[in-house]
Amino acid sequence: MKNRFLLFLKKNPKLYNFVEALYNVFQRIIFKFKGTKGDENYWENRHLNSSDNKKDDWGNENTDWIQGYWDSVNHAHRNFLIERISQHHPSSILEIGCNCGPNLHLLAKKFPQAQISGIDINPLAVKNGNDWFAREGIKNVQLFACKADDLSQFADKSFDIVFTDAVLIYFGPDKIKQVVSEMLRVSKKAILLLEWNDFEQKNNTGGKLLKHWIRNYENLFKEMVNNKEIQIEKMNEGLWADKNWQKYGALVEIIESKEN
Repeated sequence: MKNRFLLFLKKNPKLYNFVEALYNVFQRIIFKFKGTKGDENYWENRHLNSSDNKKDDWGNENTDWIQGYWDSVNHAHRNFLIERISQHHPSSILEIGCNCGPNLHLLAKKFPQAQISGIDINPLAVKNGNDWFAREGIKNVQLFACKADDLSQFADKSFDIVFTDAVLIYFGPDKIKQVVSEMLRVSKKAILLLEWNDFEQKNNTGGKLLKHWIRNYENLFKEMVNNKEIQIEKMNEGLWADKNWQKYGALVEIIESKEN
């Protein structure tokens, strides 16, 4: 019965894609109740999902989702983020959840002498990114396939700046502290997070808002560090059209105290 149903669906591509997308949404909802596992599974294997290979996350149809990230290099929020990173004059940078590296592409052009690295859970995004950097002759960027809660391949304080861009919204209370701890361990000057911040200070480790996690980063970091400056700046609404980013989007900076 199951095989006959699958055969029927495959003969009707539009219906097959709809059912597949509906199934994936259902799976993510189930996994959400299990913590971060659902989102990790989704992003790690997203390239295997045929329906996701026909659209990207930037409103473009019939575009491979990884290519969509590379093509989004000029999205307004990236320039805002790069400007803030630049104020720290970094000689080494690590992005957590870099996808194929559009942010790192901008940073490499701005800091051609810097050591720039990125990690992502999706192996194809990493491969494509490294290929694109090589094709453009950019030699100071290297991407690695690994998870954000295990940065053991990097030594303590090995990067001036560690940053995220819309990544921690996928980490639930079960993993957020481990991820942040690793970022703190490998950073030297500052951590910058472009994420959803709970400005009403309701939740430190995370509460669900639709399909993403929102938390109060000031309270979270106050629990974890006592020798760093914490700054939170609400994003300008014009930087991202999405209404939730307009309401909750923020740049969080955790800066090494000048006394240390």
